[in-house]
Amino acid sequence: MSTRLTFLILSGPTKEYIDPVRYISNESSGKMGKALAQAVLEKDHKVIFVSGHVNVLPKNVKLIKVVSALEMLEAVKANLKKSDVIISAAAVADYRPAKICKHKIKKSYSTSYETIELKRNPDIVKYCADHKTNQIVVGFALETCDILKNAKLKLKKKNLDLIIANGKESFGSDSATVHVISADGILKMRNKNKKIIARKIINETIRIFQNIKVDKKIS
Repeated sequence: MSTRLTFLILSGPTKEYIDPVRYISNESSGKMGKALAQAVLEKDHKVIFVSGHVNVLPKNVKLIKVVSALEMLEAVKANLKKSDVIISAAAVADYRPAKICKHKIKKSYSTSYETIELKRNPDIVKYCADHKTNQIVVGFALETCDILKNAKLKLKKKNLDLIIANGKESFGSDSATVHVISADGILKMRNKNKKIIARKIINETIRIFQNIKVDKKIS
């Protein structure tokens, strides 16, 4: 029997609060993250699942719920060394408010609240790639233009082993059109159910992981 691998899967959106009731976020549903976890479990591997707030969650995983990008990063740091494969399917907010108002911002407040100063969030998938040892790191690239070009740049710039490029129409949908991009080439999957896409992604990650192990033994 092959060795059981541990997959660290990041899923769902992050929320970056402006005040106690308002926040910066996006429309990520977490459906792809859940599908990835289920595909891993089908192969009898283990899953550590770090998720922002979503209505769909996988069962039979180690579940870690987070709110913000900083919380997600802390969860990643705590579990990175325990994982063989890291897949960042989360829609992490690129920015957060530099200051969070302690009370709900009222219209009667000073005009200084009409401008929100933003601070860049840490790049979580790049952190994973920068700190990987014998692991592989998989990222997602949601683009609204030049999908392939931007995804290829992200794959190289962030030192990822695999990247999945898709458009904004995949948000909240049960299906998607994606490009699975690695050093070996590009596979396009047009309008496929996310469960089918997830199985293909997991098969690819396992193949890449096994090839890395073989290369190390040969060298």
